[in-house]
Amino acid sequence: MAKAGSPPIPSGIVRYTAPILFGPLFNWALYGVLCVQTLCFVFLLETAQTALTGADVYYWFMAGFGDLKSIENYRFSRIDISTMGAIISLTVQAFFTYRIWTLNKRLLWFCVVVAVLSVAQTSGALWDGLKGKSEVIKPALYLWFIAGVLTDVLIAMAMVYLLRQRRSNENRCSSYVLPRIVRLTVETNTLTATVAIVTFVLYVVFPNEVYYATPAGVIGKL
Repeated sequence: MAKAGSPPIPSGIVRYTAPILFGPLFNWALYGVLCVQTLCFVFLLETAQTALTGADVYYWFMAGFGDLKSIENYRFSRIDISTMGAIISLTVQAFFTYRIWTLNKRLLWFCVVVAVLSVAQTSGALWDGLKGKSEVIKPALYLWFIAGVLTDVLIAMAMVYLLRQRRSNENRCSSYVLPRIVRLTVETNTLTATVAIVTFVLYVVFPNEVYYATPAGVIGKL
């Protein structure tokens, strides 16, 4: 039942509430995967992000149930999705960029390009998270999603190149271990890039909807 004084609930409300709800749900599910494969600093950030998304869901769908004004309030989402997601992405991408450089010092120029794109992605996300208090900032989202896709694709391409380069020079044990590490890296970055592309496409194709909120809510966990 709607709260007194709030506008009536429209018939198409599910198109607005479902994407907002599914994002945190998938975010929580992927948190379990993250617990077994992450660095301590990233783990702490992800834990805080998971807690904040839980607070958002409680405010939107429990304490504010039936009140459309509560759904229109961004609450902590600007912090847990944009701001914290940007810091997590920058940390992980910096780690992979450093690993690429340690494996092949001649790729320093490539690592610089990846680092610039990663910083650009982070800047777009922080711009949206810290400045977009009451509305979506389109240039910030464009910078965030496009730079993020390019960063993840370049990292995946670099790891494939390094795998092909080193396969013939490693001993049998290393040749078994290295491909597994690189394959996991490629799969992770490919998945992240795919989700970022889906997020961007949903935002461009459906500018008046919030369908993009679902994939945007899980990028940080990938």
